[in-house]
Amino acid sequence: MSTTIWQGAQTTLSLAADGLAIFRITQEGAPFNTLGAALHRDLAALVAEVIARSEIRALLMTSGKPDFVVGADISEFGSLFAQDEAGIIATNAPLQSGFSALADLRVPVVVAIGGMALGGGLELALCADARVVSEKALLGVPEVKLGLFPGLGGTVRLPRLTGVEEAMKMIASGAPVPGAKALAIGLADELVPAEELEARAGALALRLAGDPAGLAERRRLLRGPVAGAEAVDFDRLIAATRKASPPHQPAAVCAAEMMENTSRLSRDEALQIETARFAALARSQAANALTGTFFAERQVKKAAQKAAGDAPRVSSLYVLGAGIMGGGIAWTAARAGMEVRVKDISEAALQKAMEEARRLAAREVARGRLSEEKAQACLARIRTQTDDNGADQADLVIEAVVEKLEVKRQVLAALEPLLRADAVIATNTSSLRVGDIAAALADPGRLVGMHFFNPVPVMPLLEVVRVKATRPEALALAVRCGLDLKKTPVVVSDCPGFLVNRILTAYINAFTRLVAEGVDFRAIDRAMEAWGWPMGPALLEDVVGMDTGAHVIEVISAGYPERMAADYPDVIAAMARAGRLGQKSGAGFYAWSRGSDGRLTRAEDPQADRLVEGLTGGVVKTLSEAEITERLMLPTLLEAICALEEGVVGSAAELDQALLLGIGFPAYAGGALRYADWIGAKALLARAEALCAGPAGAAAAPPALLREKARDNGRFYG
Repeated sequence: MSTTIWQGAQTTLSLAADGLAIFRITQEGAPFNTLGAALHRDLAALVAEVIARSEIRALLMTSGKPDFVVGADISEFGSLFAQDEAGIIATNAPLQSGFSALADLRVPVVVAIGGMALGGGLELALCADARVVSEKALLGVPEVKLGLFPGLGGTVRLPRLTGVEEAMKMIASGAPVPGAKALAIGLADELVPAEELEARAGALALRLAGDPAGLAERRRLLRGPVAGAEAVDFDRLIAATRKASPPHQPAAVCAAEMMENTSRLSRDEALQIETARFAALARSQAANALTGTFFAERQVKKAAQKAAGDAPRVSSLYVLGAGIMGGGIAWTAARAGMEVRVKDISEAALQKAMEEARRLAAREVARGRLSEEKAQACLARIRTQTDDNGADQADLVIEAVVEKLEVKRQVLAALEPLLRADAVIATNTSSLRVGDIAAALADPGRLVGMHFFNPVPVMPLLEVVRVKATRPEALALAVRCGLDLKKTPVVVSDCPGFLVNRILTAYINAFTRLVAEGVDFRAIDRAMEAWGWPMGPALLEDVVGMDTGAHVIEVISAGYPERMAADYPDVIAAMARAGRLGQKSGAGFYAWSRGSDGRLTRAEDPQADRLVEGLTGGVVKTLSEAEITERLMLPTLLEAICALEEGVVGSAAELDQALLLGIGFPAYAGGALRYADWIGAKALLARAEALCAGPAGAAAAPPALLREKARDNGRFYG
């Protein structure tokens, strides 16, 4: 039995007769414990209490929740990162001192970890002399995912327990390790059953109290340089970390480079360096973008939940079209527990769709994501047909037939009389106006757009497109369906290209303009991949298919003739006319062949060069990577600003999340509007005006919203 001897805002301290004090963290009304200012104050009070009470022989730190502490209090991020480097150092240095005071208490400290101990929570646990974990424990430092490294001692204390190599694996990946792994690498001292966790941790604390010499030796190792650091090949470690890091995200490399220095220093010297380097990193573009995206993700999820309202779950889905998109939608819906009917006029297409569904199911079984029994149950929920059976039972119809307006109109007009009056109809069009499709329906208020991205089972974004006639309950059902499919729904207005493809078209048009001016498409690919895109625009069009790309560009560009009219030869359209469709035909900008392992490989193709020379008349223009980036990215940013200005999307956060999730906009930039904020409205306006007066012309014309932001020193985010 123990008696409470002190109570803080979020913690209690109790004392047992054997001298074991138990410090329990319980943040009432919150699902998890987090490390914020209130807990830091309680920790400081704890240290003072232990120092003042001679009857305390040992200290056990634990949680009143299943998890220990899951990271920093995110509500405090904004005020921290709004400061300059000096301000961040001034904020964090006292917190570092507080952690060290805990680590240097006269009594041994042991932490019991039953669940997650992440980020600052693990850094708190690292202050203890020992850690006892359960089989359910997960320990990690995920700060790299925010463009940071651990800033409260993680880069210092972790390698002194695990060694440099294991510490860098955790810091660079951001992935947590389970309890057994933590024990194996020296991060944990004991692995015990969950029901024995506190008892075993308390017993260890008392044993350490009875072994002053052993405790002193533990602390000597934790306060000095990293044991074995002189044997670490830091050149190799830093090079490997750099190779594995995403473009323009320096956090992991900074941690490795810093550790090469701090591993040879005392703990306190190393902590001072970590504090300063963390402050500098926190002011970087990547940290700004990734922490901003962290909050934006939550904002977008809340917006989707609000849009879904109390709409019911879709239990019966009817998919029109068994092509790549229709088949992907069918599997994803069945995987989410929906009953699915897939209709197509071609029995062969239906068979191919089921073959693909079986392939996807087998892959999930092989990866351990589904049992064989559950996979077969998912497949059993998909029915294929060439007739209209079951249409009257559908809650939602998703049309995914060929991208031709008249075909879509005919198919939906024929199906509509068979549906329930409350059934919602969605079109998966990527380039046609949803309003134009709605004109064929007797009840256009039931139609929405549900623009999935390919491949449907993998891509997380769903654009839900509303037209003026769309009823609120139809929109809500489509958003609810998207959430149930584990997608991120973003509600957008009906316009050519909607949101993502519209902005992407501005980017691709800038590419084709540069090629027409004589810039080598390979140089453009290299520049944009170096900037952070997963692939350059020429390679992207080869993957998408030149026929598809040319059609989409033509349709979307026609909707914005003032900015997107092409007064130059379009290389993508020329490739399509020549039958050079990219990967699907074996040749596009690059030549493609399939190896013995079934993988496609690319090579340079002289015929592609000859086609381009025929368009340019042999003109060659050389631009630097920075100039190429400017020519492609400025029109992209400006089109995003136009879309926000027109109200196509509800917020900057939703626009940027759509670009990040839909087309792989470089994460370190945080999306078009966050990147625009990083540049600054005045600087962006000046660059746009210069480009508009030069070769880009109207494609770089600054929108009124940008001029307004520049005038008012405004930002797109707050």
